[in-house]
Formats: sequence, structure tokens, C-alpha cells
Amino acid sequence: MVLVIRRDLRRDERGVASTVGTIMALLVFLTFLSLIVNQYVPVWMKDSEAAHMDSAVGQFADIKGAIDFQVLGALMAQNAGSFFIPSPASSSVTLGVDGVPIFSSPTTGALSSFPDAGAWTVSFQYCIQVSGACTYSNVFQNSSGQIVLSVGNRYYPTGDIVYENGAVIRSQPDGQIVRAAPIFQASQTTTNISVAFELISLYGSGSTAGTTTQIVDTKVFGVNQQVYGGLSKDLYINHTSLYGLGWFNFFNTTLSSSLKVTKFSYTSAAGTTIVKGQLPDPATSQAKDVYWLTMIHDPTTGLYRLSLRILSNPYSTPVSLEFTLQQAYANVGVGTTSNLG
Repeated sequence: MVLVIRRDLRRDERGVASTVGTIMALLVFLTFLSLIVNQYVPVWMKDSEAAHMDSAVGQFADIKGAIDFQVLGALMAQNAGSFFIPSPASSSVTLGVDGVPIFSSPTTGALSSFPDAGAWTVSFQYCIQVSGACTYSNVFQNSSGQIVLSVGNRYYPTGDIVYENGAVIRSQPDGQIVRAAPIFQASQTTTNISVAFELISLYGSGSTAGTTTQIVDTKVFGVNQQVYGGLSKDLYINHTSLYGLGWFNFFNTTLSSSLKVTKFSYTSAAGTTIVKGQLPDPATSQAKDVYWLTMIHDPTTGLYRLSLRILSNPYSTPVSLEFTLQQAYANVGVGTTSNLG
């Protein structure tokens, strides 16, 4: 006779400890993994993206410095009457941020050169003395060109770093600011208002994307500087681009500071903002407009149309308006397929 021992598996507790231990270990692991994914990775990536944007501003400042030094060298050669040999300069730009392996993908950026973007125009009329008589001549000059780094940040606000007409602009959804100023200055005496401005034309298109560090080549091949005295009509500086808000703030801040503006007149309606800077008339002490700054924003395209108008004779007593216009022309190479020529 064979005895058969029957065991009630439903009441057998000898395997419960190992099962519960395995489940608890998995729960601890998943909790730790969730902590990394939901807490550590976003904070780490946000800090990395913010640091990258700050670093990119500095790298674009290097591009500006390279062009400015080439312009200075060309002007020195021109003033010395010697032959100017264009010398290319190379600056590095880091496009994006590497991600955390397994947990987060890289943050990519796109670096591009747009020769037709960011149009500038300068127009005025000045007096040429011929045999003691004043002959009026109209002047119209233009320029364009941008170098743009667009970074699609996921944890830090997305934004663009832009080199445009000698300025480095940082643009984010919450605003725009000129981080490196271009050549623009204004001063005033009792009988004279003096303004200086530079137009920089960029030629050559190219683009590259990713997270690597790329080279931007620049070569200034021509400069011109002219001083115009006795402007008979108002001076107009017009600009159209996606970054007009930064220029609007820059012009208003620079003019109000350099001319020591004491009063402002603001009007804003239907996407149009007008600021009038005013100074007391030396003869009557009444507030008179010295410049008008108008900005029109098109929400459909995102473009800003900016117009700076500096009045040629704002006071009751005659005041001479003098304008110095400096122009530079540069080739830009972005990406492995670009060529400075």
C-alpha cells in the first residue's frame, strides 16, 4: 500500500517570502527609475540647455568681434592709403546639447545664414555747397543679412541667437534683447546733433543642424565711411525682421541715454507703438520732439517693421544735423558645403 501525501497549495506559504521580496525589489527599482526620469533628467537638461544658450551668445559675440576687427583693419588700410587684403576669420558655434543616454534625447539646433533677411534702409537729404549755393542730394542706402542659431529646447524656453547688422540679439518667447551692441551713437551740442550708424551686408547662404560644434567663416571684403553734414531733411533708419522688438528697445534706450531725453510721448494701438523722445527747446524751454521711433508688428508673419526718424531741426533756433554712415560687406560661410568665394 502506497501512502500519498496531499498538499493544499493554496495554504502553502513557503514561497511567499521570495515572491514578496522580488516584488518589493522591483517597486524600489521602478521608484528610483521614476525619480531619475521625472526629477533629475528634466532639471539636468534644463540647466544644460540654459548654459548652452548663454554659451551661444558668447560664441556669436566672437563672430561679431571677428567682423568688427576686419572692418577696423580695412578702415585703417584705407586711411593709410595701402592695399587691403581680405583675411577670413573662423568662429566656432555649438549647435545643441547632448541628451542623457537612455533617459533623454539630444536637444538639436539649426545654424543658418540668410543673406536676404533683416532688411535695412537709410535715407536722408543733405546739402552740397557749390559756388556758395546749396545743392541738395538724396541718399538711399540698404543692407541685409542674418546669421541665426535656432535651438528647439524642450525644458528651457526655445530661442534664437542672431547676428544682424553688427548686433547680437537673443530672442525668446518672453522677449528680445540686444546682448552685443552695434555701431550706433548720437550726441548733441547747442548747435549740432551728430549721429553715427553702420550698415553691414552679409552674403552667402548655408545651414547645418545637430548638436555638434560647427565653424562660421567670415570675410570682410569692402568698407566705406562717409560723413554728411547739414542734413536738410529728417534722417530715416528703417528695418524689417523678426527681431525688431530688440532693436526698438535698443534704439530707444541708446537715444534717450545719449541725448539725455527728459520726456517721452507713448502711443500704442492695433499693433503699432510710437515713442517720441523730447527735449526742452533752448530758446523757449518747451518740450520738442527730437526723434520718433515707430514699431509695427504683424502677428500673422511675426515680422516687426521699425522706423527711426531723427528730426533735422527740432528747435526754434537752427541746429545742424550731421550723419556718419559706415558700410561693410562680408561673405559668410556656414556648414560644410558653404564657400566664402
